Amino acid sequence: MIFRTLTKKTLPRFLDTVSENYRLIVPEQKGKETYTFRHYSGFSNVATEFLRTVIPPKQFFFPPKEGLFHIKGTSSDLEVSIEEPPFSIIFGLHPCDLHGIDILDKAFSYKERDSFYWKRREKTGFIGLSCLPDKYCLCKSMHTDFIVDIYDLFLYTLDEVYMVSVRTALGDDMLRLCPDLFREPTGKEIAEYKERILIREAMFTRIMDITNLADLLTLEYKSDVWEQYSHRCLFCGSCVMVCPTCQCFDIYDSTDLLTDTTVRWRRWDACMRKDYALITGGHNFRGARPERFRFRYLHKEMGFAEMYGKATCTGCGRCSETCPAGIDMVEVVRSIRE
Repeated sequence: MIFRTLTKKTLPRFLDTVSENYRLIVPEQKGKETYTFRHYSGFSNVATEFLRTVIPPKQFFFPPKEGLFHIKGTSSDLEVSIEEPPFSIIFGLHPCDLHGIDILDKAFSYKERDSFYWKRREKTGFIGLSCLPDKYCLCKSMHTDFIVDIYDLFLYTLDEVYMVSVRTALGDDMLRLCPDLFREPTGKEIAEYKERILIREAMFTRIMDITNLADLLTLEYKSDVWEQYSHRCLFCGSCVMVCPTCQCFDIYDSTDLLTDTTVRWRRWDACMRKDYALITGGHNFRGARPERFRFRYLHKEMGFAEMYGKATCTGCGRCSETCPAGIDMVEVVRSIRE
């Protein structure tokens, strides 16, 4: 790993150059406080000071809906085609979203590698970007406020420059596209970088105590808290759709008999939905509202932690910000502890 600096006024030229060599995806502002990842169309549309996009970057490796493969022809003359994605670079990933991708990497490699996920993931590079927390951020509580080693470049925002961490050969290749833009950091810039790290740490004021949380959730399996919050919850699935690590999906086929064409689709699904656990014969093994509400918390904070070695909440704050019923994970966990 090496460090270089990039002046803020030359960032447009750097991104322009990267976009000429790779498919570049960047955050853009789409409303007063709404941001989304889009294909790069010029620096004037790029958001460099934002907290979170509505939909997390998982959409680029695990799309909301994707055709896994197409089948054309009859049983005696079949043609099967699978789409191959182009190589992409995503700019503007915050530490919590990098942790989210790291969790998905573990999930889609557990026991068997998901080839459809990995064909996109292995053709994607990451340029991370530092951020400052707001009232929804839980990154420090979830230990995701620092960067995880899956990025290629990471830009720390200083007053006049970005302190650039170069981690991989791909990151070095991007620097070599315009080497005149980068230089070694000065002593003053290094001092400012260290000061900014301390200032950012002090800004995390929203805390969720996760000490022995998995044990607590097991002990409070029959707590009245699940009933209480399940009556507030609309079970709309918003929290699942914006979560950077939720990976539930449904598989179905669509067939056009006129053209002898079949597509196998995969689309996002939500364990909060009543029919998610509905099986043949009409039995629903998680039909009651408290059961569905409780399951999401147990799965994210306990089940996944046992499988992957870390809980799958990244502390990004999307679920709390998005919930139309105003349900906050910090509030729920605090109620369980009382």
